[in-house]
Amino acid sequence: MRIDRDPALIAYQLADECRALVTATAKPAQLGTVEEVRDVTEGLHLAVNQLPQAIRQAAAALRALEEQQAIGVVGGGDPGEDVSLALRAFLNAEVGLTVARAALREAAEPLSRLGGPVGGPGVDAGP
Repeated sequence: MRIDRDPALIAYQLADECRALVTATAKPAQLGTVEEVRDVTEGLHLAVNQLPQAIRQAAAALRALEEQQAIGVVGGGDPGEDVSLALRAFLNAEVGLTVARAALREAAEPLSRLGGPVGGPGVDAGP
């Protein structure tokens, strides 16, 4: 994996890929099998798994810029309040993503037991 890519560009590309996924799954029939639902869920879990760290790193960068006094406010003033608001929002986003990550992991377990039509390959009719 290349590490010399522009972080902002990567974030915008991630947003584009999310929009593409939303479009590709807009109709239930576009995920025509349990396997496809499971694969999308696993992919979402992998993506969401990385986002809290990216948010922590953005927050750390903001704190470092504040410590370096490298942040100004349009119209003048002390950026401290706005920095605090942004850091609190980053923390809230991280918490929300942690909940989403756990929920996707929880969804993966029952999805792993599901398969194609009853009686299909590897799928029993039940007890």
